[in-house]
Amino acid sequence: MSTEVDVAIVGGGPSGAAAAHFLASRGHSVLVCEKKTFPREKTCGDGLTPRAVKVLAEMGLQDELETWEHVRGLRVHAAGKVLELPFPQLPAWSDYGLVKPRKDLDKLVLERAETAGAKVLQGTEVKQAIFDRGVVTGFIAQRDGQKETVSAKWVLSAEGAATKFTRQLGRDRALDYPMGLAIRQYFKSPMQHSGWFEAYLDVRSGPEALPGYGWVFPVGDGTVNAGVGVLSTFGGWRDVNLNRLQESFIRGLPAEWEVSHQTVCSKPRGGRLFMGGSVWPPHGPGFLLVGDAAGMINPCNGEGIAYGYETGRIAARHVDEALRNGSSPALPGYTEELKETYGPYYRLGRRFVKRIGNPVFMEKLVSLGMSSKSIMSFALTLLGNLEDSKSNNLQQRGFRFLKLLAEVKP
Repeated sequence: MSTEVDVAIVGGGPSGAAAAHFLASRGHSVLVCEKKTFPREKTCGDGLTPRAVKVLAEMGLQDELETWEHVRGLRVHAAGKVLELPFPQLPAWSDYGLVKPRKDLDKLVLERAETAGAKVLQGTEVKQAIFDRGVVTGFIAQRDGQKETVSAKWVLSAEGAATKFTRQLGRDRALDYPMGLAIRQYFKSPMQHSGWFEAYLDVRSGPEALPGYGWVFPVGDGTVNAGVGVLSTFGGWRDVNLNRLQESFIRGLPAEWEVSHQTVCSKPRGGRLFMGGSVWPPHGPGFLLVGDAAGMINPCNGEGIAYGYETGRIAARHVDEALRNGSSPALPGYTEELKETYGPYYRLGRRFVKRIGNPVFMEKLVSLGMSSKSIMSFALTLLGNLEDSKSNNLQQRGFRFLKLLAEVKP
């Protein structure tokens, strides 16, 4: 069997579904090959920041968003204190976040792409890239034991944390970039509408503070998503047992959450988060990398969904222009836009997470931050990447100054 389309996409997660939606909406023939069958579970906190909310609304899901669990900001627990930090009021972003389990969210967004005109093949594994004189022209996919040749003018790798197809394109992850390790479970809990992303900064392995945080995100259906994530920027990260870290975190939560072995309703799921633009360049002859396939997770907070949506949207625009204008089989403009959009911030983030890998520095930073709501409000804006060019308040000026500082070599 053979299929020919304008754009073939490997993976139907956030980045692949967003790219498919925006390309199909512009009238292009799009095929998405997704290895799994939806709905499927993902290792994720299920939190959607204002950045993710914005793109979901652009994809026409605003009415759906109104029915999901809303949160007004971040409630931070550390150093024996609790601070409530609302999302800033900015023209560019909403002042609320959402919680939506990935098994439901990803299915919904992929269906949105289908409604826009994309064809989606679930349970379909992409086995091999096809090259013609060095240019990617498609791939061989397998479904129900049958192989199919897919020919395309452009191929997008949206395979997520997997690297099999991306490596075939000649792209590998930079091993010296920071990486996250995360684990989560669902629990029944009476605290199902707290109205906040709940973050716990006292993550420890023995006596040492670890660079990372634990979370409890109320889902709104009688359950909460509770988990913990740490960074690979401290010396002993390879020795971390995520299951033990999760057990320790759950035991230390306040009693009012009522999360325990008696209320657990899912197995723990763990995984690695590739951060900071760790696969570069994310373009090549006939292909682009989007979302986690390009390592585009925010190194400051471990957020990947928003950047999957955003890079999928950016890639769709560049491919759309190429299809309409008949440009060359490489799109360096895509990489340049990612560099301009995320480069300074991600450099700042990589330096930040390297510093907090020092347990002493991490403890001092947390202690200092928790002594001032102003400092932590600025941290929320910074770590959430909520920059707004139309705003010139003190937080935004500080944000821009730190990005400029990140341009200076250490």
